[in-house]
Amino acid sequence: MCLAVGVASAASASVPSCSALGTGWCLARRFPGLVPAGELGFRFGEPLDMDGDGRADVAVGARFKRDQGKFENGMVAVWSGASGALIRRWDGEWMDGFFGHWVLPMPDVSGDGLADVVIAAPNARVGGLSRGIVVARSPKSGAEIWRLEERDGENLGWDMALAGDQNGDGHVDVFIGAPSEPGRVYLVSGKDGRVLRTYDSPARAFGWFVAGLDDVDGDGRADLLVGAPYAANGEGVRVGSASVLSSASGKELRHWTGTDPLGAFGAVVAALADLDGDGKREIAVAAPATEDQKRVLPGELWIYSGATGKELRHWTGSQPGELYGRLIVDAGDLDGDGVGDVAIGAPAYRRGDADRVGRIELRSGKRGTILAELQGDEADCWFGWHIRRAPDPDGRGRPALLVSSLRHPVDGQRGVGLLDLLVLRRTSGAGDHGTITRGMRRKDIK
Repeated sequence: MCLAVGVASAASASVPSCSALGTGWCLARRFPGLVPAGELGFRFGEPLDMDGDGRADVAVGARFKRDQGKFENGMVAVWSGASGALIRRWDGEWMDGFFGHWVLPMPDVSGDGLADVVIAAPNARVGGLSRGIVVARSPKSGAEIWRLEERDGENLGWDMALAGDQNGDGHVDVFIGAPSEPGRVYLVSGKDGRVLRTYDSPARAFGWFVAGLDDVDGDGRADLLVGAPYAANGEGVRVGSASVLSSASGKELRHWTGTDPLGAFGAVVAALADLDGDGKREIAVAAPATEDQKRVLPGELWIYSGATGKELRHWTGSQPGELYGRLIVDAGDLDGDGVGDVAIGAPAYRRGDADRVGRIELRSGKRGTILAELQGDEADCWFGWHIRRAPDPDGRGRPALLVSSLRHPVDGQRGVGLLDLLVLRRTSGAGDHGTITRGMRRKDIK
């Protein structure tokens, strides 16, 4: 069982508190969940200022929050990044809806000058079927700004990503995946929730994971990266795929296909920094081996050129069954070489006899070498299940990550989950960039 902590807990077992002197990664703030077995932090976005104090706040959901002891309606909470105080809480309205499965902060939609949130309930019932509902709400007032209900497919809001201002109305829009048959992705107006465009594909589970990219086709609009982990190859074997689509036309610009039916290639996709200096951000696609029930495969990650689609790097996890690549994030420039680095989650990592402790591997975007490794507290923490880049809570410009330990106990309650805000304290010299520094593990770097 993972080490239980209370609300006042200052540090994890494996990362020291930022209040202690030292260098490397430290824990700036911990946000414990509020719901027994709620699994706080399944998917969440980068923190933004939602209360007007100039500091980025944290919005996250516990999709398994039960109503009347049996319905998994879910809940969402917004915490102050400055004080850790609870700013707002919403409980799910839809029976077994998984409200809070995804919580995406976005720039002001309501007109109050503060960031708002888009929340997914992908199992919410519409017309008697579990089709999914996505709502935008104001953390300041608590009011609903808009609502989108899925009527043609299922699981609307299984994944979401900011899309930039696609229609020129001054508001950031949203890509929203609905991966059940037939899988599709919607481009939705951030202003009012209208569907601006629909992207369809015959690939099974198309829209399972989505990400916004640079303008790949030169039309002046950010384009779309989509994962379909159960897509079939030419022989009908479900090996997974990933595609880049033009956000304006829906035309497929790039396509990659997996090789292993247990790998779930495309289960996670991400946009990274420009690693090769050609002016285009790169593309990451993972096969975290989520279909490998025997836990033989460690998981794999590929990085492709955003300009050409060419494979640049291929990394493999360190341990069978650790779900390497379950989350991939542009972590910012951790080692000071001017190139963005990469954070990779492996939430089922074992440490000795402790299973599913979880770890995050931090790799140099420029060289591909491992800079550091961060690990969870104890068994069954699932540390690294979800990761997002975050602003330095002290405003000093240091790299910071917001990380979920999906099933971490709180106050003796199992499966509650919590989020850690981790900050990298740099040294004056070179070399110390984390808690555990290693050399290059593999020779598959291209």
